[in-house]
Amino acid sequence: MESNRRTFLKALTLAPLTGSVLDTENELPQIEPDVQPVFALNKIGSIKLVQPKDIKSSPFGIGCETLDRELWDPKEVYPFLTDLPVKWARLQTGWNRVEKEKGKYDWKWLDESVDGLISRGIQPFFNVGYGNKFYTEGEMGFHPMDKPEALKAFKAFVTALAKRYHGRVQYYEIWNEPNLGGFWQGGKVDPKKYVGLVKETAPLIRKNCPGSVIVGGVVSRLPIVFIKGLFNAGLAEEIDIFSFHPYTSAPESYNDKIIAVTRLVKQHNPKVKIWQGENGFSSQPNSTGYPGEGPYSENIQAKIMLRRLLTDVSLGIPMTLWFLVVDLHDYPKGSGKVNYKGILRTKPNIEPKVAYKVLQNLGSVVHGDVNPANATIYILDGEKAGDKKEYSAMENCEMRGMPNLNSTLLNTAKGKVLAYWNMDKPADTTPGKTAHVFLWDWEAHGFEDAVLVDPLDGTIYELTDQEKFYDKNKLSTELEAQVFRKLPLRDYPMLIMEKKSVI
Repeated sequence: MESNRRTFLKALTLAPLTGSVLDTENELPQIEPDVQPVFALNKIGSIKLVQPKDIKSSPFGIGCETLDRELWDPKEVYPFLTDLPVKWARLQTGWNRVEKEKGKYDWKWLDESVDGLISRGIQPFFNVGYGNKFYTEGEMGFHPMDKPEALKAFKAFVTALAKRYHGRVQYYEIWNEPNLGGFWQGGKVDPKKYVGLVKETAPLIRKNCPGSVIVGGVVSRLPIVFIKGLFNAGLAEEIDIFSFHPYTSAPESYNDKIIAVTRLVKQHNPKVKIWQGENGFSSQPNSTGYPGEGPYSENIQAKIMLRRLLTDVSLGIPMTLWFLVVDLHDYPKGSGKVNYKGILRTKPNIEPKVAYKVLQNLGSVVHGDVNPANATIYILDGEKAGDKKEYSAMENCEMRGMPNLNSTLLNTAKGKVLAYWNMDKPADTTPGKTAHVFLWDWEAHGFEDAVLVDPLDGTIYELTDQEKFYDKNKLSTELEAQVFRKLPLRDYPMLIMEKKSVI
């Protein structure tokens, strides 16, 4: 949206890799007035933004890919990460860029990339892959498995990489989307051959970077036959984490597949974890790469990002990453095309999109060791009754909540967070629906003094119409459920939190 393109930051062509470019009190991108929530709740504050250095851990990551192809300059972009409260960043190691002269390595650009992230409190993890012009037919996606000289050179590069970054980088992801022909060039896609590459690479990393964590799979979407082939070939014995890239315009549509692949992984090796390693959505039409299904706008991109990240943590995924930090011009290189999945726009100046501010908001209130809490949540139409009669019907399993909604209760460093949203296709305007949210907290007794947090614009609202129900009868006198009435129901997550944790 053209009206979203506010110019409040100057170009950063000479900005250093340390320091902040944002005055977080005065110079934040704003949500468009026509999509501001309007409902009968009193505003009592705004989210207090934090930096990555202020938080110990987070499940959220940001993609910093394509530096191996020099498609953006970290000196211009990294200052924005100073104020982005995520703890993970994905970097590609760029064999072709490191070994520009045969047999000699130039690590300067990768050192600057790694150290620029660490200095901001963000932990980089490496995506190790792609070819080298001296040994393979090309750079982009060419694997070394069919050429002995190429494999020997690749293993030498990986050994040097692990030695150099021991103590700085612990997580190593092997290759990228080997189930796609564009990223597994030099022969047909082959799960056995990919596992062979992992078997050649992982031991070198473990030997030369003690304590390293190996990430494998790295598949585009969740291709069941290919994934079965990976595990039948022994992938589970080689890796610590299985990662996947669930590109879609409807984040929740992957839930069943994520649960299924998690079960499959655990059947082969219960110790292997699951990461969502790359997912994004374009902020405008005509984006290269997978753009999803429109319509597109900065607000829609931000809403899908919120739904993706909170859907993932609701499924117990410990790291979920948004692709990517900045728009890519001339991607693929030489095409003249643009990838608009960044949370920063590139031209005419590098400036935050709505998604940047939204990730600031979300990361500031949802961080720490985030995991789903044991809870039952029913949501009823806010235009209908939501009282003891409805509570009793739900308590007796005679009534369920509205369809096409998603919700979760999370344990975080800021306490409990209840997120709920409508799973309709996100729109550029705000729907005016309301809902009654009923919570059965199986771990504690719900919220004591709850407020409503809107991560899209950072507003915090007072909640006055809430009640706790008790089954006062001969068989039970314990607290059962809590209801929050007439809450706004949006096509993106709204958050219920304890007032003391955010005010």
